[in-house]
Amino acid sequence: MIKYAVMIEASSEGGTEVVLGSTVVIETDRHGEETFTIVGSAEADAAAGKISFTSPIGRALLGRHPGETIRVQVPAGSLDYKVVEVR
Repeated sequence: MIKYAVMIEASSEGGTEVVLGSTVVIETDRHGEETFTIVGSAEADAAAGKISFTSPIGRALLGRHPGETIRVQVPAGSLDYKVVEVR
């Protein structure tokens, strides 16, 4: 895995688009406001707020901007998420 690793520089400015490494504040009707960091599958730890970019929520958030609302199919059904902030 390390042989193919690529360093991703964190932006010091607030982000305008969700990318790998972004911290995203989202809002749902069911859970209120939540914060996730989009990481690789090896780093994913949902309990710590780190979700994989390959997970249903991670895939749906990539490329999104603050103010956008998305619908995500999860095992429990579908959830609507509003992107509040990208860091």
